Parts: sequence; structure tokens; C-alpha cells
Amino acid sequence: MRLSTTGALAALCAPARAFSDSSPFILFSTAKLPEPASLEQLQSSFQVMESAKDLLKSCPTTRYLVVSQPNLNAAHLAAGEAVPNLYQSLENAESRLSIAEVVGHLDVKELSDYIRQSCDGKGASIDVLELEPIATTQSAKTLKENDDQLAMVLGQYQADGSYTVIYATGLPTEAPKTYTAEYQDSTHVELKRQLHHLGKRALNDTSNLPLFEKYQFFTPGIFMALFSLVVLLSILYSGISALSSLEVSYGAFDKEMGPAAQKKQQ
Repeated sequence: MRLSTTGALAALCAPARAFSDSSPFILFSTAKLPEPASLEQLQSSFQVMESAKDLLKSCPTTRYLVVSQPNLNAAHLAAGEAVPNLYQSLENAESRLSIAEVVGHLDVKELSDYIRQSCDGKGASIDVLELEPIATTQSAKTLKENDDQLAMVLGQYQADGSYTVIYATGLPTEAPKTYTAEYQDSTHVELKRQLHHLGKRALNDTSNLPLFEKYQFFTPGIFMALFSLVVLLSILYSGISALSSLEVSYGAFDKEMGPAAQKKQQ
């Protein structure tokens, strides 16, 4: 099995995750392995397990390293800077298999037991590397530290020259975030509507309230009318006061009968 490096890396860099409980699976080896049964990037854990067992049933190498990386998903491997040593090992491998989306938990212990059974009597060594789980925060830092640890272990394997590495997620330490849809039938909707109306009716019920809380005696309209009335009464009072202050003598309205009045009439 000789897949192109570009194809393998493209599979690892799948940007979208179809399921919240999916995880990537990587297998690379210095031996030339046969073609797997399926290269689809979305497979169940059972399909991937059967493909891996079919590739390793002949015990192609003398050393095996099963890497368990809990909480791993495809997004963590999308950036090559997070795991440069893993990417470099993939490029140098003779055979590689990369599945971006494995739905369900893949038991790495079962895979280790199968390799041990297949290589019984052939002098092969099987090691399991448990990496630190990837937390929600500082995932890039944890990935980089785990990648450096993996590089140290692979350095010893490269000296032998015949090895196979299985890189997969272990038991999850964090439950995936799921969305639960809420469905309401007609009965629930009708009950909610009735409760809403009862609540409004209870808020509008004023039969037991005190008089000044039950009725509103001083509204903005009444306030404006009183204010206008005060202004008009003030004007009326000023007019009446001005008229009452006028002083006219009683003789001012008498008719003049003297010589001056006769000259004016002529």
C-alpha cells in the first residue's frame, strides 16, 4: 500500500467533522502493505478495525507502536504546525493509511492484542504509548508536547528500520458536546398558552386591591388640564384687577353747558 503523501495529509486536514464523537485514525509503516478494503474518509470503528487487522495479519514489521491520544479529533491535526514530527514520519513512511472520520470508539487494546496474536513466535515487540489527553483549553500546547514525546520514541524505532505505528484516539476523558432538540406537541403548546392567559388574568385582577391602587385618580391629562386652568385663572384675575383699579370722577361724564361748549358746537 503506497498512498501519496499529499493524499494522506489532505485526509488529515479535513476541515469539517461529520459527527461530534468521530476521531481520526493513522497507520504508517516502513513495510509495503497491501491496499486497504476502503479509503473512504468517513468509516465506522468496526470498518477501520477490520481494515487494520487485514493489513497487519501477516506481521509485516518487527516492531509496533500503538499510540493512544485521548480526545483527538480531525480539527487538531488540521494545522501541520501542531504535529510536525507526525507529519514528517508520514512523509518518510513506505505505506500509510489515514482516515479523517472514524465514528465510534476504536479499541486500541483490542488492536494491540490482535497484533500480539498475529506476531506470536516471530519475535516482534509491541509497545503502547499513552499520551496526555487533549483538554479543551491549550490543546495546541498539549499536542506539541505529545508530538515531541512521540518523536523521541520514533527516534529509537527508526534505528531498527522495521516498524509500524498506529495513531488513534483512546478512551475520551471529556464528553462531546451534543445538542438535544426540544419538540413540543399540540398539547404542550395549548397548555403553555392557557398558563400564559391565566398569568395575564391574575396580573389584571384588581378586585382585592386598595382604592388608590385599583384606580388612577391623577392622570397626565388631568394634570395638564389643571395647569391650563391655573394659567387662565391667573390671566382672568389680572384683567379684573386692572379694571377695578381704574379711577374716574363723576363729572367726567357730565355735558358741558358753558360758552366754550357753545363755541365748539358752532
